[in-house]
Amino acid sequence: MQVDGITWHAVTLEDETKFAAMKKLATETLGLTPMMEMPGVSVFSMPNGTILELYLPEGLPPFGYNEGGVAFGFRVDDIEAASRAVEAAGGELLGQINRFPEMGYAFRHFRGPDGRVYGLNEQKAPAEG
Repeated sequence: MQVDGITWHAVTLEDETKFAAMKKLATETLGLTPMMEMPGVSVFSMPNGTILELYLPEGLPPFGYNEGGVAFGFRVDDIEAASRAVEAAGGELLGQINRFPEMGYAFRHFRGPDGRVYGLNEQKAPAEG
């Protein structure tokens, strides 16, 4: 397994006011465009493949994220191999690998031996449609 960097970041914001303020900062000041939006979630992708996700508490996955509301994930070359390695090292895999072929992107979460939630993600060339 090769780790290419920390390329996924998730921030949980306490309320709609803080969520709106951070979304405004991301769009109006940083010039980011949401690539996906759902109730309580805004996802931004940057040209280098970095992902920033903003959450309201009701938009979080069932296992939640970490105290303080921040989680991050590692870009790996092979998400299946990385998942097996994390599990063998005592990590708890959370859910399945989620794939988005049209984006060439896959991710999954895991709970590390420290009890915090982290992510694994893989970026390949998008599938041709």
